[in-house]
Amino acid sequence: MTALRGALRRIGVLADLPDDTLDWLIGQGRESRYAPGDVVSLQGDRATEMLLFLEGAVEARRDEEGLLGPRYVARAGEPFEVSGKLPYSRLTVYPSTSRALEPTWVFRVPESAFDELLCRAPALGPRLVAVMADRIRDSAQNEVQRERLLALGRLAAGLAHELNNPAAASRRAARGLREALAELNSAEQALAAWALDGPTRAQLAALEGRDRAAPPHLSALARAEQEDALLDWLETQGVTSAPDLAPVLVEAGVGTEDLTPLTAGLPPAALDAALRRLGAHLTLAGLIGEVEEGTGRISALVGAIGEHTHLDRAPRAPTDVRRGLDSTLTMLGHRLRGVQVQRDYAPDLPMTEASAGELNQVWTNLIANAADALGGRGQLQVRAVTEGGAHLLVEIVDSGPGIPEEVRAHIFDPFFTTKGVGEGSGLGLDISRRIVQGHRGEISVTSRPGETRFQVRLPLD
Repeated sequence: MTALRGALRRIGVLADLPDDTLDWLIGQGRESRYAPGDVVSLQGDRATEMLLFLEGAVEARRDEEGLLGPRYVARAGEPFEVSGKLPYSRLTVYPSTSRALEPTWVFRVPESAFDELLCRAPALGPRLVAVMADRIRDSAQNEVQRERLLALGRLAAGLAHELNNPAAASRRAARGLREALAELNSAEQALAAWALDGPTRAQLAALEGRDRAAPPHLSALARAEQEDALLDWLETQGVTSAPDLAPVLVEAGVGTEDLTPLTAGLPPAALDAALRRLGAHLTLAGLIGEVEEGTGRISALVGAIGEHTHLDRAPRAPTDVRRGLDSTLTMLGHRLRGVQVQRDYAPDLPMTEASAGELNQVWTNLIANAADALGGRGQLQVRAVTEGGAHLLVEIVDSGPGIPEEVRAHIFDPFFTTKGVGEGSGLGLDISRRIVQGHRGEISVTSRPGETRFQVRLPLD
């Protein structure tokens, strides 16, 4: 008993307790020893004991979140040397699984002994409350940091998804450019053997310079019919490359009425070379347009990242919330496919003094939740107007199934979530609420089937 009493006295909150109190405590509790890797407490089990770590250390982590790292480490001689169920604590089950990191000696005090323990040692109550407060604060900070990392991960995944399509399209266009240039050189060499007269050269140059900015919009059936008709005409003219040329010419809006003048002064072999050159020119123009579109999309996404994060801005500065909402919609575009997005911004919307990056975190949480509720169909309205000249009102409205009343009452509570295990920590809306309150604003929600409306009001003065 002397060795155990000495070990208990090394616990900070018990250090000055008299021997008779420690001896009584020893009679109420029990010792446990663990080898490295042994389970000390299992996630989901009822929490009915206070754990005093006399030697060694344990690592606590949620089993489904193992890849995100440990939740906390409790070690003898450090702040978390007292763990488990504490007096006044509302903990009912262990939120994580604890495993020994090294040979560990634990003394377990059942909750049935708490009342008498506090009577015998009244000073112990405030000390254990302070320990519990420190533990809650540390846990909350870890969860907030985890939520931010998860948000960053979702943002990175979405960005990778959004960048992949234009990058892949630009890469395909670049390969096509190489092939089209080779075809152009081959056609030029073949056409050089023929002396084209001035009118023919002018006709060919006009077709090669045809504007592709607004190509004809054809249904699949209409396009196939035009290609078949043009293919038959080209083959009738003796054009050997007709199967490759017909789709390119139809895509550029070139028909038989455009090509007929070329047949007047050209033998079949020269016509074939001329049309091959025409097809190569039109293909090059189309591929250059694809590269411009793809790189423009990438540039827009990079700009949206800068607008979204505001890494180069002061913490508080005049902020246009419309730009933040637009950049957020761009960043979350992959999650809104199939959703009809309606933007409704007041044209004279004033600037508001705010941290743009923090507000964008709010918009991200609200729009991402709306996207989850819609599931790829329905409508999303993003609205920004002034209200009474004193507030800026931002509304995120979705046509999803709505939020049940019993859920709505707790929707801004920290750690409250209706999502499955590993899908959410329940901190997104809590963080949003605290950001809005930090801007002297307020956030609210109303919901019914077919309409969930989040409102954020920010002061303009």
